[in-house]
Amino acid sequence: MNPDRRKRSWMALAVVLSAAFAVLAHASIVEGVPPAVGALLSLIPIVIIAASLLRRSRHRIALLALVALAGVAIVLGWGTLERHFPSVLFLEHAGINLMLAIVFGRTLAAGRDPLVTRFARLLHREVPPEVEAYTRRVTIAWTIFFATLFVLSCVLYLGGFLAAWSVLANLASPILVGAMFVVEYVIRHRVLPDWERVGILGGLRAFSRHFGTARFEAPR
Repeated sequence: MNPDRRKRSWMALAVVLSAAFAVLAHASIVEGVPPAVGALLSLIPIVIIAASLLRRSRHRIALLALVALAGVAIVLGWGTLERHFPSVLFLEHAGINLMLAIVFGRTLAAGRDPLVTRFARLLHREVPPEVEAYTRRVTIAWTIFFATLFVLSCVLYLGGFLAAWSVLANLASPILVGAMFVVEYVIRHRVLPDWERVGILGGLRAFSRHFGTARFEAPR
């Protein structure tokens, strides 16, 4: 299997697993699935983030110690986790969207390259001024998008609309993210008709490459 086909296969598997996770998480909240299932599902994003931190950080021993302590806390507090796993899922959904809004938004400060401009530089050697202006606007759009999801998540969950929140967090959010990529791709074709074409998968790869090379360090 060539590298491109292997990447597409892994991406397809990731999509299938993500869809299965979303459906099961939603069912665990609104369909009366045993709470142990919901508790286990709520740990999956935490495990993925922890594995990513361990892989990229230079402070692995300290992180391993934190992971071990977290594991002990989960075992000791399993009953509490089963009763409150929706709150964990809420914190994950709201927290991830807030983090992404900050990651995109902080690059809009004066003197910094907007994040989508950085993605463009990963894919092209030269980024002309009109493309820089466009990628800045796209960075603003993504910042607003993630901030809006964060606010909606908080309003629905904290307002007690659990089923509606679950639809937003588990089912609608991935679809909305995909729709953003598609809409941006269509608009880019209209706004920059002469710019070298990069498909939706190319944009996803640039996103992955940027965050895949980022390192997580302790603040100094």
